Amino acid sequence: MKLFYTKRSPYARKVRVVALEKGIDLELQEEDLTAKSEELLRLNPVGKIPVLAADDGTVLCDSSVICEYLEDYQKQPAMVPDAPAPYWRMVNLDAVAKGLTDVTVAVFYEKLIHPEDYHAKFIANKEETIVRTLKYLDAHVSDLKDFNMAAAATACAIGYIQFRARYLWPQNSCQRLTQWYDEISQRESLQQTVPVA
Repeated sequence: MKLFYTKRSPYARKVRVVALEKGIDLELQEEDLTAKSEELLRLNPVGKIPVLAADDGTVLCDSSVICEYLEDYQKQPAMVPDAPAPYWRMVNLDAVAKGLTDVTVAVFYEKLIHPEDYHAKFIANKEETIVRTLKYLDAHVSDLKDFNMAAAATACAIGYIQFRARYLWPQNSCQRLTQWYDEISQRESLQQTVPVA
């Protein structure tokens, strides 16, 4: 299996973490997002990463879709609960973590593209969303005790905040989440995939 990715992408990191947890070997194809490869654009005309090209010819875009495929491909260790109630809690927290990542990426790129004249109201709104979402995750951290898809997504989202917007990491007001992250980030899969500039 071949994964098109960048070392900085929190979305690709989630896929890499899940693959490492499951012992799935991925051929990693690092992309330059300012000069995307023809192969990436052929597989995903939108040009977004991650993209997984499976050995059987299956092509998948979007981190959540790819992770679902990896769960089906290698059942153990399971990263999706079987029972309905835990499953839906996990799916919901996975979506919240993805939303947190989306908002953090938006803040970073707005400031990158417009360093002198970024849209202050837009940034303030997004930063408020980030802090509110972190507090929500802090209140629901007990649902992240098992390392499942939602835990992987949450760890990657927080890792991206620390990488690109550290000033938004409210350790003092999210003590349970901070403790959880400090412990979970010691996992080998997360250690091996720390984003680099």
